[in-house]
Amino acid sequence: MTFKHLSEAERGKIELLWNDGKTQADIARILHRNRSTISREILRSQEFQDYKMLRPRQRQRILRYNAMIAETNARSRSTKIGRKCFVTTKMVEIIAEGYSHHWSPDQIVHGNVEITVCRNTVYNWIFRGWVPKVGHDQIKRYHRRPKRRKEALTEAKRKMIKDRSIDNRSEVINNRERFGDWELDCVLPSRDGKKVIVTFNERLTRLTFAAFAKAQTGKALVPVIDTFMSLYGNHVLSLTCDHGAEFANTTLIGRIEDTYHKKLYFAHSYAPEERGTNGTNENSNGLIRAFLPKKQTFEGKTQSDMINITKELNTRPRKMHDWKTCEEIFNNEIQKAEIV
Repeated sequence: MTFKHLSEAERGKIELLWNDGKTQADIARILHRNRSTISREILRSQEFQDYKMLRPRQRQRILRYNAMIAETNARSRSTKIGRKCFVTTKMVEIIAEGYSHHWSPDQIVHGNVEITVCRNTVYNWIFRGWVPKVGHDQIKRYHRRPKRRKEALTEAKRKMIKDRSIDNRSEVINNRERFGDWELDCVLPSRDGKKVIVTFNERLTRLTFAAFAKAQTGKALVPVIDTFMSLYGNHVLSLTCDHGAEFANTTLIGRIEDTYHKKLYFAHSYAPEERGTNGTNENSNGLIRAFLPKKQTFEGKTQSDMINITKELNTRPRKMHDWKTCEEIFNNEIQKAEIV
C-alpha cells in the first residue's frame, strides 16, 4: 500500500468544504481520502486546544480550518523528519586532515576518537560535497587485476631460480606465523627515469621500508640491501621476490646469501602476488603510488622523502592489527624476540 501526503490544493478544498458545512465524511468522499486523514488534518491545524474539552460531536461547531496555516505547519513538520545529521565542522576538518596524509575513511574513523560516525557516513559526506577539501577523485577505487597466465619457461628453468623456488618455502612463512620474513620488490618510474624505489615488507607485521636505487640492476640494488641489513638485519630470516633481472642475478643473490646468510625465494613467473598470501608488497607499492603517482620520474626525490612516506604508512592504523599501527606491532615483536 502506498501513502501520499495531502497537497496544497487538497488543503484548499478542505477549507472550502469545511466552511461550507460539509462533514469530515463528506470531504473524505469528495477527495477520495480516508476519513481519518481528514480528521487528523483538521485537528492538528487548530491554533487552540480548548476543543479537547468537548465531545467529538460538539467539536464540529467550534473547529476552524485555514489551508494556508495548515500548509505552513506541514512544511515545518517535514523538515523534522528523519535522523539528525551528525556532520560538524570539527569532524570535517579531521577528515580533510586524514586525507591529506592519504588515510582511507576506515583509518580516519578508527584512528581518531573524535570521529563518531561510521566509514560509510564519511564516504557519503565526501560524495555530497560536505568535505570541501576532499574531492571525488581522491577516493581510491579498488579493482582486481586479472591474473596473467603466460609462462616464461626459459626463465623458470634457470637453475638458480629453480633451486630457490617459492615452492620450497615452508608453511610457517606462507601462513605468516613467523616474525622476520620479508617481501622485496621495485616500484618503477616513467620510461624517462632510471631511479627506482626498492620496497621491503615484513610479512607478519606489514612494516614497510623503502629506499632509492640508482637503476633497476643487481649492482645498483646492492647498496640498498646493505642499508636494509644494517637497519633490520637482526630481524631478517628470509626474503621473497619475483625473478626480474634486478633480483635474479648472481650479484644480488651472492650478497643476500653469502654475505648476510639469509634465505632467498623467487615467486613463479608472472605471479608476483605469490610473494604474499594477500599481496602485502603489491598493496604497499600501491599505497606508495598515492604519494608518487605513475608517469613521473623519481630523479627529484631524496631518501628523506622516502623516510617520510614510509613513516606515513607505518604509523597509520590498520584494520588487520585491530587499528594499531604497523610500527607498534613490529616493536612488540622485537620485544618478544628479545625476551625469548
